[in-house]
Amino acid sequence: MRILFLTQICPYPPSNGGAIKTYNILKHLGSKHDVDLLTFVRGGESKSLAHLAQYCKSVDSCLITRSGARNACDAARSLIAQKSFVITRDWLPEMHAKVLKALDTKPDLIYVDHLQMFQYVPSPAPCRVLLDEHNVEWRIIERFSSAGTPLAQRAFAALEWPKLRAYELAACKRADMVLTVTAEDAIILAQNGVPSANVTPLPIGVDADYFQPITLPAESSRILAFGTMSWPPNVDSMQYFAKSIYPMVKRQVPHVHFDIVGANPATEVQLLGEQDSSIAVTGFVDDIRVASEGTGVFVVPLRIGSGMRVKILDAMAMGLPIVTTSVGCEGISLRHGEHAMVADTPDDFARSVVHLLQNPVERARLGAAGRRFVECHYAWPPIMNRLDETLSRLV
Repeated sequence: MRILFLTQICPYPPSNGGAIKTYNILKHLGSKHDVDLLTFVRGGESKSLAHLAQYCKSVDSCLITRSGARNACDAARSLIAQKSFVITRDWLPEMHAKVLKALDTKPDLIYVDHLQMFQYVPSPAPCRVLLDEHNVEWRIIERFSSAGTPLAQRAFAALEWPKLRAYELAACKRADMVLTVTAEDAIILAQNGVPSANVTPLPIGVDADYFQPITLPAESSRILAFGTMSWPPNVDSMQYFAKSIYPMVKRQVPHVHFDIVGANPATEVQLLGEQDSSIAVTGFVDDIRVASEGTGVFVVPLRIGSGMRVKILDAMAMGLPIVTTSVGCEGISLRHGEHAMVADTPDDFARSVVHLLQNPVERARLGAAGRRFVECHYAWPPIMNRLDETLSRLV
């Protein structure tokens, strides 16, 4: 089968949840089919494209830029045109031309990785179309409209999410098949008119051979968070933890320190480290396994999100004791108190963190249970078998 694979984020290196999923799927498809890859790049990714070429019949890319000025311009245009900002800011004529040229190869399937790439699929499409929904995107923006974020951000989100919802539902109805990362997301789409027969949940996996359990020092007072620290939900979660939860932890745990690890930390995240000497913002690291050594508690204090948090699966595979929110563990069938601690108020979250920092035996128990959990439920091979079955039915 010949597959035209359109993706919004260059999937190598697989340094965030979306890229991890895309990279593993791309490798798998490339081992069985002829894949023509078209991806956006943000600059300086020539080595990444060379790496991906070993799995693909062809690789091409289009440079996309992000800046405050451009975002402001795109936001203003979306307000005037009454179109979704999240979608229209990723429209580039160059990418449109490349897609049209790629369609000359007569693909059997267009694999649309991320909703933003669906706008490049012609209507009617010349072949079957699969839309891989990493998240129900409008849900993320809707949550921004009600979370404790700045007023201007909430106001813009309140205008944006209904437009994004309308586009997303129309795209899902046009696609021949939709993949979601959770059963919950599939239900949300079905409740909003997307035919349930055309929606297949396909979770993100974890490489349990790569992520081996690490040593948990009994005396550790280190709190760790990792992820892409430019992604707005992660930025919000770090501010929420540092300002509403961490002060309560500091009052009860002497010498505690909080390490924020992840690429491209936003200004708001960097300021957290400048304002508190016990908070370190390290930015990108080559190996998150090394950065996780010596951890006492891993925190995922998300208030905004959709889909599945790969960072939780990776942390579980390393045997880290986890405290998260209900939003943070959405889509992962873990049980509170057995595989991780789940807390949705600042007081409860702080209490759970303190409890684990002060109880090394409980940390070890929780970490070991998490490791067993991902080994049983989130290994890649059975997930890829389900993908193969889905494609076989579709094409």
